[in-house]
Amino acid sequence: MLKAHAAERHGPRRSGRQLALALMVPLLVGPWAGCSPKPAADDDATTMKAGLDALSARHDPGVAVAAFRKVLEHNPNHYGATFQLAAALEAAGRPDEARPLWEKMLAMAESHDDKQTAATARAHLAGDGSGSEAATMQAGLDAFYARHDSAEAIGQFRKVLARNPTHYGATFQLASALDAADKRAEARPLWEKTLQMADATQDTATADTARARLQAKP
Repeated sequence: MLKAHAAERHGPRRSGRQLALALMVPLLVGPWAGCSPKPAADDDATTMKAGLDALSARHDPGVAVAAFRKVLEHNPNHYGATFQLAAALEAAGRPDEARPLWEKMLAMAESHDDKQTAATARAHLAGDGSGSEAATMQAGLDAFYARHDSAEAIGQFRKVLARNPTHYGATFQLASALDAADKRAEARPLWEKTLQMADATQDTATADTARARLQAKP
């Protein structure tokens, strides 16, 4: 399951509501030599999922950095991988390496008219982007996955979304936490929003998860 923010390819202009980043959210390497190659989009989605899992679930930014670099080797303008690699480098204590990626992210976000992501990138470049939002997101993840405290997690993810309504990881995680707390009716609009963002960013794995939750019986 995705634990942080998701992926986006460089492409036509999209609204900030359709483009997401964050957290949390948020995959294995591409085709091996000598094997029948899979579609590139599938490889990128798998590698993104592994990176997001490493960053948000296992708290291993080193593995996450390697995964996101794999995606960018294949697709240098991958929207989500650019954002997540910058975030993973910061989490690994390598802000100097993260800075040029935040600069690239800012340019990409502005070209997509993605105001929320552009604001996030500017905050990181100004030196105040990794503070409260990232800390609140991490607190939610710790509550949900380490302590199995859905109520605390819900409160933390709501705080992130109050500050950044299009935060990809927080949207996904809040939906998951509400489901875990047996609040399916509250979770449903968040799964719908997650599905919309995942489809917009070609994040197949997250889109499939959202569809499955929307189709699940109450």
